Formats: sequence, structure tokens, C-alpha cells
Amino acid sequence: MPLKPVIILAADLPLGLKANFAAVLGMSLGRLRPDLLGAATATSDGIALPGITTVPLPVLGAPLPELPGLFAQAETLPLRLAYMRAAFEARDYSDYAARIAAAPLADHAPQAILLAGARKAVDRICGRLPLLR
Repeated sequence: MPLKPVIILAADLPLGLKANFAAVLGMSLGRLRPDLLGAATATSDGIALPGITTVPLPVLGAPLPELPGLFAQAETLPLRLAYMRAAFEARDYSDYAARIAAAPLADHAPQAILLAGARKAVDRICGRLPLLR
């Protein structure tokens, strides 16, 4: 089954946070699914460039209040990641981990999410969302 990943960001975030959150989720995807990264490619003058993703990774926008529902709808997908508000507020990773552990999932506020699965399943959840502008 080909995997379709998408990143969905809260559309009203400042541009810098959108870029940061998308980068964080993209790094996590690469770690979890290294098979989605292509091999290094050399330029004509022999400079090797590290591989990039072999699949499209659209970045979509949604109103912030919709993100928890979208994340919940993706519960059965093979992959769903969230950049929770706790990550933005934490001083370091151990602080983040403590904040996450201190509350149930329903009490956390996703600021950005990454979903991946079969094309039809992903499209059912977020096919109506526009590309982030």
C-alpha cells in the first residue's frame, strides 16, 4: 500500500511557527519511515546531495479548533503525529515529556498534525482542506 502523508497546520499560526512545526513533523516522519527517503544523488560535478522524500508531502491549513477532531478521525491510520501545545510551551524535551504525561490525550491541544495512510483514508479525513498559503 503506498503511503500518503500530509501535514495539517493551524492556519492562523504565525509563519515562523508554521515552518517550525512542519519541520518538526517532517523530521519525525523521516525517523519513523526512513523508507520514504531517497538515496543520495550526485551533481554533475560529483557533489553528493543527501536524499529527500520520495513521496509528496502536502502542507494543508485548517482552523485551530478543527485539529483535535482531525487527529481523532485519524486514530486508525498507520501513522499520526501531533505537535502539541505542550511542545511549544516546554523548556526542553524532558519538560515536554512531563507535560504530556501529566494529562490525558483529550486535554492536549494539537497545533499541527501529520497523518499518513492509504490515499482514500487520508483523503476522507482531510481532502477538503486547502493547501497552506
